[in-house]
Amino acid sequence: MAHSRLFTASTFISCSYLLLVSVSLADAAAASSSTATTARGGLDREHHHDSASSQRDDEPVTIQINNKHDNIAAESPPKKKDESDESPNPPLPKSKRRRRRTEVAPLNVFLLVKDQFDRRRGSIEELVFQSFNAFSTTSSLDDISNNSNANKKTSPSRMYTYTAFFESLRTIAVDGILGNSYNLFTNPFNTNNAGDNSYVEDESNMAFYMSQDNPSNVNAVKYAIVNICAFLASAMAEAIQFDACEEFNGMVSGTFGSAGSRGGNVSGKGLLSELGGVNGRYFPMSNACGQFGQLYQQEECSSAENDDDDMSCPFDPNMEVTAELHPKYNYDPSKDKDGIRHRPPPPFTCVPKDFPEDYSGYWDGYDLEFVRRVAYPSALGEISVEGCCWWGRGALMTRGTCGLGRVNHFLGKRAYDNGRPSRYPNVDFCKSPSVICGDTNLQYSGVAYPELKFVVALFDWVDRVQSYSNANSEWEYLPQLKQFVDGGMEEDSQFIDDVSSILTRGCDGYYCSERTIHFLEERRTNFEALIYDVFNLKGRPDALPRPITQPRYDFEHAMGWLHSKRSKIEGNVFVSENNALDGIPYFSQAYKFEPFLSALRTASHYGFGNQRYFFISDKNKGLRGFNAGLVNLAFFLANAMTESIINDSCDEVHWEKNDGKYAIANSCGQNGREYSGEVCPRWESFITCNVDIKAEMQADVPGTAIPPFLIDMQPLPPFQCRAGTNPVGYWDAATDTLHENEALNNTNGRTDVEGCCFWGRGALLTRGTCNYGKLNFYIGAQAAAQGRSSMYPDIDFCTNPGAICDDDSMETRYVVGMFEWIDRVQGYYDSNLDWSYLDELYKFVDNGMDGDVFIDSVSSIIVRGCHLSHNYPCSKSTSHLSLDTDRLLYGLERRMNFKNIIKLVFAMPIVAPTDDRAPGNDNGSVTSQIQTTRRPTFRPTFKPTPYPFMNVGDPTMSPLVSPGISLSKPGDPPEPTSSPVEWSDITIYRDGKIHVINNGATSFRDESIVVTKNTTLKLDQGGFIEAPLNTDWPAIRISISSRFIGRGGHVNGSYANTSFLEGDYENGGEAIHVNNGQSSPETASYAEFYDGIRVMGGDAPAGVGGNALHVNGFGTTVVIQGGTFRGGKGSNDDDGLSIHVLNSANVHVRGGTFLGDMKVERYGQVRFYGCFRKDGTKVTGVFADDSELDITVRAYLGGEVVLIPISEQECETAPSVSPTNFPTLSSQPSVPQPNYGYKTRVSYGLILVASVLVSMHEMW
Repeated sequence: MAHSRLFTASTFISCSYLLLVSVSLADAAAASSSTATTARGGLDREHHHDSASSQRDDEPVTIQINNKHDNIAAESPPKKKDESDESPNPPLPKSKRRRRRTEVAPLNVFLLVKDQFDRRRGSIEELVFQSFNAFSTTSSLDDISNNSNANKKTSPSRMYTYTAFFESLRTIAVDGILGNSYNLFTNPFNTNNAGDNSYVEDESNMAFYMSQDNPSNVNAVKYAIVNICAFLASAMAEAIQFDACEEFNGMVSGTFGSAGSRGGNVSGKGLLSELGGVNGRYFPMSNACGQFGQLYQQEECSSAENDDDDMSCPFDPNMEVTAELHPKYNYDPSKDKDGIRHRPPPPFTCVPKDFPEDYSGYWDGYDLEFVRRVAYPSALGEISVEGCCWWGRGALMTRGTCGLGRVNHFLGKRAYDNGRPSRYPNVDFCKSPSVICGDTNLQYSGVAYPELKFVVALFDWVDRVQSYSNANSEWEYLPQLKQFVDGGMEEDSQFIDDVSSILTRGCDGYYCSERTIHFLEERRTNFEALIYDVFNLKGRPDALPRPITQPRYDFEHAMGWLHSKRSKIEGNVFVSENNALDGIPYFSQAYKFEPFLSALRTASHYGFGNQRYFFISDKNKGLRGFNAGLVNLAFFLANAMTESIINDSCDEVHWEKNDGKYAIANSCGQNGREYSGEVCPRWESFITCNVDIKAEMQADVPGTAIPPFLIDMQPLPPFQCRAGTNPVGYWDAATDTLHENEALNNTNGRTDVEGCCFWGRGALLTRGTCNYGKLNFYIGAQAAAQGRSSMYPDIDFCTNPGAICDDDSMETRYVVGMFEWIDRVQGYYDSNLDWSYLDELYKFVDNGMDGDVFIDSVSSIIVRGCHLSHNYPCSKSTSHLSLDTDRLLYGLERRMNFKNIIKLVFAMPIVAPTDDRAPGNDNGSVTSQIQTTRRPTFRPTFKPTPYPFMNVGDPTMSPLVSPGISLSKPGDPPEPTSSPVEWSDITIYRDGKIHVINNGATSFRDESIVVTKNTTLKLDQGGFIEAPLNTDWPAIRISISSRFIGRGGHVNGSYANTSFLEGDYENGGEAIHVNNGQSSPETASYAEFYDGIRVMGGDAPAGVGGNALHVNGFGTTVVIQGGTFRGGKGSNDDDGLSIHVLNSANVHVRGGTFLGDMKVERYGQVRFYGCFRKDGTKVTGVFADDSELDITVRAYLGGEVVLIPISEQECETAPSVSPTNFPTLSSQPSVPQPNYGYKTRVSYGLILVASVLVSMHEMW
């Protein structure tokens, strides 16, 4: 075998080191204890070598020991079982709990191993001891928002250095945890007395593993290197990359930045999007109590020697601790810069309650606001930080009452007080845990211990990883380490994955826990980069780069991929937004991440028999099958969000009302359905549940629908069923009162609740006697009674449907939803139209996941039982029950939820890893920015009255294109005689006729309306028009001699929430444009507004609000007799205008309500009729109907404000206009539009876009 340059004694400068290295590792182990003790005590300086003779970084390590060459890169085959001299230690016999003691390493053994790192110090420092520029406190960048250094994404860590690590490693490896210790009886602690090594050889001592148990093994140095690299790989992921010693609120659980890379370009909102907050914006301060699915303050741990000896820290509600302010991550108001928004939360803190309702609240990262004393729950359900002082600290983020308690038990004051040796006898890690991070924590102990950042982490590694042994799985760390090395260190992540699981979850095996192994991908990548690239332990010639391994895209890969997305899924999918907490979204308490994954494994991996599997991946179709599986999952989640998660309830809740009154009979059915009468198709009719008219049941009230979450109002009554046909009453929302025994019909005419026990339950709100019968037949008691396998043999879903929500683990509610999805969606097929869900799913994926038709078809299957829109009856040829409803309930919400998931949460499409990505990047996608995925129905934040779709139909789908109009052929589209022309998100009326919008069927949502060429549009009560998200198009554009008459209804400008990424606009859209399309008097347009109409500019949480009314062009005239005009709400008070008049247009104001300033410019004119006074920019007074006006009107560049008294109104004083020779304010600042790099949605292809542009050129 060829060898690289030998590492010999001549490479050392010091003569004393010549002696040490000339002795083999075996000789070092045999050296006398007195010599070892002398070496420990007398050698404090760094170990150096001759740089002239050092190896290149990319060469495999070689060592000469007793004239025998040991090439570390050489792969030594594992020994057979009978070759016991140098074989890995066999697994220990099974026992309840075993601790593997590791004796200390001789100093020369440590130095010999360290020299291998010193030879590669430059490479190691560039890889390991680096922090992202967004976090690095040594970076020259002023702020994370200015982080644009693409060439160097990291900077040297200030908190973690190469030198500090090896100083700490030496003491834990050479002296063990009992080195330099004090003892209450033999060496009492005082400030003048140093610790000693009297207990180094004690039986209870433990040391970092450096192959000291068998130094003669041919792979001894490899064992030590791999052990160190495994430790560093986790330290890099946990702490070093963030240059932090204390855990962050909202720290990501998946891969940070570009997956598997060392330095995603993270800045501003992008940073927030990666964090574990709600919508990347709201961060519960009670995250201090636990993150990553782990409650830190409720842990108990016993010693191996005594089960009754609880080593955990006691819960102390009176503790007060605040984490150190991280200068880059934590928001610091004293250093805030003008214009810098979107910042992570302040440091963790724990404080006692001052009174019972003293809740910890949340941090709003957009508004930079700490909302206190609000019961805002964490993902784990905590609403207070009382006693929650156990967040992670140190290089491995040692956390929890058990983790920190063990530190105190072995290293701290508890060990000393109990008469055992202790390194830190005066430090109570339970009372002052922040001393771990303490260069400046003198107030806790009187002494600062900067080495604790690594010492505590190394102890944690020795205590929990090196000593780990699982009797059930027969997995023991040191034998597994040696087996991995002896087996040639094949590029299989199983070893490092198991180690990562032990460290983060306390158990080996990927499925030993549903908790996420946070930063799993980075731990893998870090580990492999160290052992393969830096140390070249595989011995590749010329240090060839590792080949990119293509994933198998099977079920295991899909589950790991979902774990890596936990922070985004948990913070954007499992989020509720109901009447609690003033409508602020929060982590759902009824739907959580871990039971979801458990249910998904059940439904996808094990299935429900008879080939019923939830489709998550198809390894036979590779990446295409994986993308299709994720789209299928995204559809399921999008519908679950709409059906149940948004309301934080496992049981169906009232949503259908009549004049503000909710019929108690809604239990029998909503949306026109009669749940107890939904019988399965005739070939499955025997499956249908029988209705028991004597049954009595009541749904559970959601936990967040009661105090302390919901205050100052009462929750709606829960659904119920009971015998009797008498009316059961209704709930009056206006008065928060229940009117019992009064008749109020539900939409199907019911006033009683007899036999009405089959309301919706679970993730998809599974409803009806047919669906419950299928559950019972396939996975419930009926399956078990008939001798078939059953997941829930003891649950009769027909007689006890409430069992779905009684499961404390929450898994059943997901399983039931997934079963319904498999049955009704995945298996859907319409034989008349030859339409199959799975076939269409692959077409959708193959076509780039573009367009809304398929999305709405899937929603229609769930809501109506068939894929056709609500304009068509369901075909009788489908193999499933069609439901008696003609409405696509919450269609827009389902659509937008789906788009948010695939674009922002899943960052699809997933592409294969390529050479320009870091090895080990399974998903191959660049992390997208995501700010918030608030439910679209709550747009805008200010609503003078409820949105019309709360009172009228639910036209969630845009009008269909008229028959005969082709949108796929080139050329001008034909002009219809009475129907509008619809082009993607724009509908055009240009037929010279009058069109009336006065109800849900004629209204538009997610659409812009253009009225042109002498056409008239009337908007009356009951109608509404809402512009698409994130567009610069107004909701209505009146142009070229056209008219608009508004006597009622709503007009909403585009809501500019950048999380939806429907367009590239950060500012709110304008509601109505009235224009002169060709700058000629003959082409001027005209509009009238009356009481009852509400015109609202689009809100923009991250930009400038949209204007309500924009009037532009010579001769264009608007007469306002009444109505409400409100400018959109923007960030930092950048609100939109109520009216903007320009370019010689005229606006006559005779009444109305105006919320937002007005602006008149460029010879435009606005006239107020009534008794008014103008003082500077302020116009105040009353209209003829005695309504008041108090508004700011800015006029410049020839713009005029004219006050006109009217004969029917007697004014106390004549209209007065003060001098106008004062400086006017400039127009609203423009905000740069973000470029997210996403392809703009084009629903009908490039040919249609070209035709639209041609047509628009004609209009203008």
